[in-house]
Amino acid sequence: MCPHCRSLDWDTVPSTGRGTIYSWIVSHHPSEDDTDDRVVVLVELDEGVRLVSNLVGVPWTEVRNDQAVEVLFADVDGVVLPQFRLATPGAPR
Repeated sequence: MCPHCRSLDWDTVPSTGRGTIYSWIVSHHPSEDDTDDRVVVLVELDEGVRLVSNLVGVPWTEVRNDQAVEVLFADVDGVVLPQFRLATPGAPR
């Protein structure tokens, strides 16, 4: 739902796959033990859209808001999902 006009209409927006961490948590599965900490991030893409996903390749102790991230795609149980990693230093934005 649009927070401004409350419309339920939606559209796609092309994206570079780059953004920043807006917020994050360490998630723990309620009924199954996690082997690794799972960092769930709310990413604000450079285009202004926010997306919930996982952050991979970094321990949660090193995660901070406003860190630059970039998308990667991972096969999770046969489904390709967008995941994020910290952006390569010096990479164009």
